[in-house]
Amino acid sequence: MLLRVKWLPTNLVFFVLCFLYLWLVVEPHLIYHCFGTILPGAPQFATGWSFLRDSLSMPGGPVAYVSGFLSQGYYHAWLGAAVIVLVAFSLATLARRHLVAAGLAEASVLASFPAIMVFLVYSRYKHPLAICLAVSLGLLLSLAFERLPLRRSVVRLGAYCLMAALGFWLGGGGTLLIFTVVTVVHRIFLHRDWTVVAIALPAGVVISWTLAEYVFLIPVRQALLILTPFESAVTAGMNTLLKVLVLLLYCLAPLTVLLVSVGKSVFGGRRKKPRVRAKKTGGIRRYAVTERTSPFPAIITKAALSAVPIALMALGLYFSYDAVSKPFVLSNYYSRQKDWDKIVELSLRLPKNRVNVYVNHDTIRALYHTGRLPYDMFCCPLVPEAILLTHEDRQSVLTQWKLSDVYLELGHVNIAQKLASELVTTQGRLGIALEELAWINIIKGHPRTARVYLTALKKDLIYRRRAMSLLRTLDGGLAPNQAAAVTRIRSRMRGEAAGVTGSEPVDETLAALLEHNPQNRMAFEYLMACYLVTKRVDKILEHVERLRDLGYRRVPTLYQEAILIHHGSRGQAIELAKYNISPETLQRYEMFMQIANAMQGPNRRAASQRLIRDFGTSYFFYFAFGRVGPA
Repeated sequence: MLLRVKWLPTNLVFFVLCFLYLWLVVEPHLIYHCFGTILPGAPQFATGWSFLRDSLSMPGGPVAYVSGFLSQGYYHAWLGAAVIVLVAFSLATLARRHLVAAGLAEASVLASFPAIMVFLVYSRYKHPLAICLAVSLGLLLSLAFERLPLRRSVVRLGAYCLMAALGFWLGGGGTLLIFTVVTVVHRIFLHRDWTVVAIALPAGVVISWTLAEYVFLIPVRQALLILTPFESAVTAGMNTLLKVLVLLLYCLAPLTVLLVSVGKSVFGGRRKKPRVRAKKTGGIRRYAVTERTSPFPAIITKAALSAVPIALMALGLYFSYDAVSKPFVLSNYYSRQKDWDKIVELSLRLPKNRVNVYVNHDTIRALYHTGRLPYDMFCCPLVPEAILLTHEDRQSVLTQWKLSDVYLELGHVNIAQKLASELVTTQGRLGIALEELAWINIIKGHPRTARVYLTALKKDLIYRRRAMSLLRTLDGGLAPNQAAAVTRIRSRMRGEAAGVTGSEPVDETLAALLEHNPQNRMAFEYLMACYLVTKRVDKILEHVERLRDLGYRRVPTLYQEAILIHHGSRGQAIELAKYNISPETLQRYEMFMQIANAMQGPNRRAASQRLIRDFGTSYFFYFAFGRVGPA
């Protein structure tokens, strides 16, 4: 028989490596800044009795409450990584204990599978913490039920019903499902307790139906789906691979316990007999039973067992790798931090054959704030819908947040307020939306309403200091930089009668903002960007006269290229001095046209490669081919 090795030392290296991977590579603080937007279904948390009372009054509410509390630790990357590892370790430990109870002595490798799945899901920036807690609670309750010293069937049934009701309240349908299935498997194969088996499933349904209808006052179907893989909020935004991993988190422990139990029942009697050796001592033949020993030293066995989970984790990361998933959340994080330079750097490192509309949107905003929008707009792949996120028929939560933030900066305060209010309505105590609404009311001159939002924001563990600081600011006056930002947005504000539906075309919205305040430089550059990506070069020509009033010393490069295209397409001579076209830009235009014309000849491939290499980031290339040339 192989030498038994304690489980914790065997898997210690695996969990330590996963902690370092999560902390330094995945960076859980990026996940925190996805809560409520990229991850709209993430559990929330707020201090105070009212939030706790609301959580306790719903099936699965206690697990969601604990999950929301633990999720606040994700704000710090190291703490978030520690939370994830501890939860995965608990899940793996409980799975191992069930496997050992079913008769599998060496269960360390198999028990690590749930932890591997958790880490793989987190590596794609999803948040299955509530799922893990619900599954762990179901396994814990089942393990506790198995250890109760109850012999009478009636008492066991009563204990089962009480624990099923407790599990349904604490962890919803997900915990009840795990508890019931694993308990039934143990009762069949370990105890042959057919009384509990026959009543367990019907009792679980009756308990959940009774509690849902008469205690929690919600539809039974809704209650049964809470924290199960069949609840849409659990798998929202996940691709097929991640949905399969989540489903396996629920199924793996019951399935492996079932298979081990069946295997023990079928093959349990087929054990190798111990080897008997005869030894003659003092003329008397004596027999000794010797155990079969492992041909491998204990240290080799231990190292091999430790390496298996690490290898499986590495293979999972390799085959599930996505080059855009981290840049997507990184861009969102930098946008929240207003770190515009890092967004521009990130956009230049993105794969040129992959386009994400939200990263495009952040990049356009970052280019504006760094003064590079009229010069470097076509340095990275983009889509026209990215300017004001017009790619959706029905706006997602992420779109609502990003538009609320950019509309506030543009000066369309009414629609920014509408979008932020919708976020609070649908997402509850979303810190970024509450803070946004507070600032909107400060800008509008409604300090009493701003205090209401800031008081609600104080119940957020992470935003509490910012809320208290803003409340003190309202008492003592805004800081100079805050006052300057408020004054700037007030100067850009459209009147109270301005539309808040957001249904008007992008160019009309931006043109109206610019008409209201001709000094609104952001509205001007966004409007010109809209004209560039939609190839309306005539509109560029109409608005180029605004450049001097807005403080531009010269016509930006992309606008020069658009003017040359406009006149060239009409066969008109252009007055270089009138539009301040630089000789370098004119020379590049002539060279571009010469190479583009050569594409009709035998050297088409060479001409195409040269255009991409020399002009891939120019407006000439985008206007001709409708895309940005790869770097």
